[in-house]
Parts: sequence; structure tokens; C-alpha cells
Amino acid sequence: MTTGVYTRIQFFLLLLAERSLIEVVMEWMPKAQKELNLYAYRDYRRFLRDWYTRTKKARGSFSFRAFSKRAGFKSPNFFKLVMDGERNLTEESLAKFVTGLRLNKQEQEFFRNLVFFTQAKTHDEKNLFYRRLLQSSEFSQLKTLERDQYEFYSTWYHPVIRELVTSPEFDGTFEWLARKLHPPILPEQAKKSIELLEKLGMIKKAGAARWQQTNPLLTTGPEVQSLTLMNYHQNLLGLAREVLPLIPSSQRDISALTLGISDDKIPMLKKKIQAFRQEILKYVSLEKQPDTVVLLNIQMLPVTQAKGKTS
Repeated sequence: MTTGVYTRIQFFLLLLAERSLIEVVMEWMPKAQKELNLYAYRDYRRFLRDWYTRTKKARGSFSFRAFSKRAGFKSPNFFKLVMDGERNLTEESLAKFVTGLRLNKQEQEFFRNLVFFTQAKTHDEKNLFYRRLLQSSEFSQLKTLERDQYEFYSTWYHPVIRELVTSPEFDGTFEWLARKLHPPILPEQAKKSIELLEKLGMIKKAGAARWQQTNPLLTTGPEVQSLTLMNYHQNLLGLAREVLPLIPSSQRDISALTLGISDDKIPMLKKKIQAFRQEILKYVSLEKQPDTVVLLNIQMLPVTQAKGKTS
């Protein structure tokens, strides 16, 4: 054997004398084999399942008990309870978890936000931690499209500008777009909106100062999709509340019905609403050069507790 090989063996034996075999093997495992891309996950429990499966495959003797020992948990199966959704992580247990997972400082911060994003109970809380995930440079490089889609659905005027750029009145300037919106926005916001729409493939150049709509498929994972769509609908409701007093009755139609209905009729009511929506879309689908953009909100929400539930 060469001197270099002896040196490596001696170093390995020195590590083995100070640490457990599992820890040394994990340290020496080829990087591509031992690492998962944490930044690709939107559910930390899914990451934990993949992490454990890969670690177990690389070292058959690795166990939930071994992880607990390394992380400092008394319960030998705490990892499994968290992974299966039977336990949540707290600030205290989270600190031990990142030790057991051997995450670096940047990964620890991302994992912490991912944990609280996954465990969030309210929409506002989920939004808060998702925005913190977006601040990660690793995430931004990996999930640029997801970040842009989140921005599209989180701001009310992006879909409106997508419609306005096809108007025959559009002079190609951001100032025109900004003034045309109701309520108006800043030209810089209109500029960024155009850039976002082009980046998402929702519009494309059709000549000097002209744009053409395209129809890309916008899709994200289920964890983010529900968040972005909720943001979108909340923004539209907020916009309606803001502009309603400013629009004359001749230019709007506002109505509301409060209905008592049996639970088994709700699915059919939803289908009728969906059919009406499709009818409206079909009616306006041939418009090539719209004069104005209107917002049509349709909501059906229960305002009483479900049957058998009073709290």
C-alpha cells in the first residue's frame, strides 16, 4: 500500500476511536449518496422520510434509536413519530433535530421555516413562513418559477395587466397601464408586472409596443398551490371592497343571496355555478381587443357550522 492509503486508514481509525461507526460512515459517504436537496422540499415530513430511507439504505444498521441518540432525544422513535405526523416539532425539539440531521447554518434556517410552514394552522401563518422560504438564495436559484407564480397570484393587478396589454388603446407605456388600473398603481409596478408576465410565458412580444397573450399551464406542488390560490382570492375580495364605493351603479352589478339548503344539494349548486362560469368564459372568449377589464367574483360560502358541529 502507498503512504497515502495508510494515512487515510489511520485517519479513519482515529475518527472511529472518537465517534460511533455510524457517524464516521455518514461523514465518509460520497456526497452525492448521502445528501438530499433540502431546498426542493415543501413538506419537511416528506424530506425526513426520504432522508431516513437514503440513510438506512447506505447503512443498514442505522435506526430511529440511533438518530435519537445522536440528536439527544430520550424517546427512541421520536423521529418516526414526527415523520409520520403524530408529533410536531417545537423550537426545542427542532434544535435537536438539525443536530441529528447534520445541517449547516443555511440549511438549518431553511429547515426551521419549512417546519413551521408545514405545521402552520392559519393562512397568514403559512404565508409568513413561505415568504421566509423565498428569501433563501438556494431556493430562489432552484425554484424561480415557483417564486414567480407565487408573486403572480399574490398581486391582484397582474392578471388585469395581462388583459390590458391587448387593448387597442394601449400605447405601449407603463404610465398608461398604471393610470388605466382602478385603483391606479405606479409605472414601476406596471413595468415589473410586464416583466413577470413575460417571464411566466403569459404574454409575448407581437411587434413594437404590442403584446400577445399566451396560455401556459401554471402549476405548483399542492402545498404551495393552495396557498397561492388563497392569496389570489383574498386579494380579489379585498380589491372589491376597496373599489365598490368608487364605481357608479351603472357600471357594476352587486347582488347576494342567503340560502337555506340541505347538504346533499351543495354539490349540484357548485356544478351550476361552474356551468355559469364556463358560459361567461365562452361568451367573452372571442374578444380580441377588449375596451375594458372587469372583475367577476363568484363566492359560495357556508355561514353556519356543519351538521352535528357547534363549536
